[in-house]
Amino acid sequence: MSGVLATGGDAVRDRLLEERRKIGAFYTPEPLSQILSDWAIRSSLDFVLEPSFGGCGFLQCAQARLVALGCGQPRKQIYGCDIDPVAFDYLADVFQAPVDLSRFSQTDFLEISPGGQWPESFSVVLANPPYIPYQELGTERRQTLSSTKWPIDGVAGRASLWAYFLTHSLSFLAKDGRMAWVLPGAFLQADYGKPIRTFLAGAFSRVAAIVIRERIFLDVGADEETVILLADGYQASPSGHIELGQVETLDALRQLMADWDDGKWAGKKSNLRPAALNLSEGESDILARMECLPDCKSLGDVASVQIGLVTGANEFFVLGNEGLAEAGLLEEDCTPVLAKFIAAPGVSFSLTDHLSFLAGGGRGYLVDSDGQCGNARVQAYLETFPLERRTETSTFKKRKIWSKPDDGRVPDAFFPVMHHWGPRLVLNPYGFTNTNTIHRVYFPEALDEVSRKLIAISLLTSFSQLSAELVGRRYGSGVLKHEPREAEKIRILLPKLGPAAIKKAFNAVDRDLRAGNRESAMKRADKLVFAAIKLDDREAVSMALSGALEHIRQNRRPRRGA
Repeated sequence: MSGVLATGGDAVRDRLLEERRKIGAFYTPEPLSQILSDWAIRSSLDFVLEPSFGGCGFLQCAQARLVALGCGQPRKQIYGCDIDPVAFDYLADVFQAPVDLSRFSQTDFLEISPGGQWPESFSVVLANPPYIPYQELGTERRQTLSSTKWPIDGVAGRASLWAYFLTHSLSFLAKDGRMAWVLPGAFLQADYGKPIRTFLAGAFSRVAAIVIRERIFLDVGADEETVILLADGYQASPSGHIELGQVETLDALRQLMADWDDGKWAGKKSNLRPAALNLSEGESDILARMECLPDCKSLGDVASVQIGLVTGANEFFVLGNEGLAEAGLLEEDCTPVLAKFIAAPGVSFSLTDHLSFLAGGGRGYLVDSDGQCGNARVQAYLETFPLERRTETSTFKKRKIWSKPDDGRVPDAFFPVMHHWGPRLVLNPYGFTNTNTIHRVYFPEALDEVSRKLIAISLLTSFSQLSAELVGRRYGSGVLKHEPREAEKIRILLPKLGPAAIKKAFNAVDRDLRAGNRESAMKRADKLVFAAIKLDDREAVSMALSGALEHIRQNRRPRRGA
């Protein structure tokens, strides 16, 4: 692309947020752009690349930084691209002059190669890449991205678009170059981010990932946690690790970055989740001490956690009382199902719980048929499902019979996929099945009922609830999520206790939870379990762990800036 771009008007800045969300455009606040530009650009000779310049905040701040360093013609050292034509109106405003489009391309960055009208490499990359999740990329684009050879092996699968932008930018970075990125929390938490994190630790002399507690994109409808990635010394002596840090505000970020450069601050060098940044040294020591106890196990040592039934169309296959009547079906035509974890308020799911949820308008009937049951009502209902959608739904293609989602494997207990407070293990004495909004839990057959109840109690202790925070993934709205393997990593304490004490505590905890008194349930679980492991300072331990847990939970909830 060549030519020049004339200046545009301010009206484009009033653009609808919905249009920006579609292309993952969440513009970096000017103060943050300046902080990162000031850090990344060290010389008046630096050449700067912005792979998706959007609102041009980084370009404006890069220009100001180069001028401050004595650069006479900063525009000639700044390059970038963006697919959004509106971004080029911003570009004209920023430079207050016709812009040479040989340096700024209205193209997808992922389709550009080094060289041509651009320099072979850049000393600085500044970026806030598009935040478009894998599910919204479209089938064709996902296939293209997955089949392309990238500088980092293993970047594909279910990766969001930002991961490809970061990976591709390495092709443009000069030796000893610096990068500063504004990334979502998925950088530290998503499985697809692991090869990226591993590569960066082995390719730069220093790498820091700093979580900003202040949700800086809330005003544009994005409550995703923000991680600032700083990488210095490309292809120099690798550090082998990423330093983790956390700040409350942008002012604190500026100071932390200065302290990092001056050697006054060093982040935690580990693969821990961001939640671990909220633990004090003393709290970490308590956790470590308890994890070494002989009675400490992982949930996966005593149970298998698996995903629930995937129907492919919950609104069709999972019905409530009203939906049942509209479908012309009877209760006996369906299979009772737990479709929402909220329907299970205690630590055991009962028939009364199920009926109560249905009476309140919830869905709890699963339509499940092999198509040859001879039930005219069910057959008539199945025929109402659109044929075109039936043939296109990928879940149906994986089943032998599209209308039979139930695999017949009844779980021993239920575990929530997502939750705001903390996970619970809910026993399943009446043999319900469940959908994939809830995980299924299976115990060894030899594990008796009392032992299962102890596991459910132990999961509610402050120790296990804290462990759940450390292995789970926190999302923008403050929710905590556990994939099956993450749930199995949760640490639990299983001391020897008498059956009577376990049953009594189980019933009391169940009552607490049903009354909405989660704190009482946790204290009751702590009292039972901590006394049995013979902790001399169990009251102090319980208080310390409870305090740490509350602190972590507060910190995973969105916090607006002042």
